[in-house]
Amino acid sequence: MSNTFIAMPAHRTRILGVQLYLSRMTGFLHWAYNFYFSQYAIHPIDPYLNTDCSGFAPAGDAFQVYPGEGGQPEESLRLMLFLHAMQDLRALSYLEKLSSREEVEALIHQGLSAPITMKVYPREEAWLLCLRHRVNQRIKELA
Repeated sequence: MSNTFIAMPAHRTRILGVQLYLSRMTGFLHWAYNFYFSQYAIHPIDPYLNTDCSGFAPAGDAFQVYPGEGGQPEESLRLMLFLHAMQDLRALSYLEKLSSREEVEALIHQGLSAPITMKVYPREEAWLLCLRHRVNQRIKELA
């Protein structure tokens, strides 16, 4: 299953865009953007030193950004990967408007031995980059 925990490899976050597209999901909720506290907000934590909210959540689950200078948020790599996942979702949806759902699903599953689900998906970052290249090329041909 996709998520944005610190210990997860990049492809496990980025595949979310493809999974949301294939599942026809219309939204995604992540419970915390900048929760820098222990469980029940009993005491504040420093997310640079304490990534799991004093054992409350998997490392990185409680925040997508870090506190920056002057109170400005500093993006995490996980948030940037999530952005890529959402951009992949938008590209797949746009290609569907230019062609068809069937064509996009065929393009996604091209060369795979099993259909993508929430549990079964390619584990290589290169696969995601190649898929995005194929999607971009097809959009360029049709637009």
